[in-house]
Amino acid sequence: MRILANENLHTEIVRGLQRANYDVLFVPDIGLAGHKDREIPEYSEKNGLVLISGDKDFGGLIEFGPLWGHGKVILLRYRLIDIQRIVNNILEILNREAEMFSKEKSFVIVSSESGYRVHKPAELRK
Repeated sequence: MRILANENLHTEIVRGLQRANYDVLFVPDIGLAGHKDREIPEYSEKNGLVLISGDKDFGGLIEFGPLWGHGKVILLRYRLIDIQRIVNNILEILNREAEMFSKEKSFVIVSSESGYRVHKPAELRK
């Protein structure tokens, strides 16, 4: 599984995922830093990447706005920054939801101190 880490993600989170043997592209490293919010999920979806972001404005566009239903996204909603806990939670999500990551075309996972929840476009249309 390949991951695109948005530019607001702490570099230690990126490194933690890389140490766990995930192929992680970091937005600043691929020349997308400062690009419009819409361009990041478009790039991620086009290249089959799981996008991880902690940007609240960006998250609003994906979770409730015009970018809903485009790609596979993990939004981080932590009040306290505990890097190791966040890395462990992401790794747990990637492991527990591995089948969904391989089968589903698009979804949003929101992760926080209290756990995580999954939103799929088809489920909200019912």
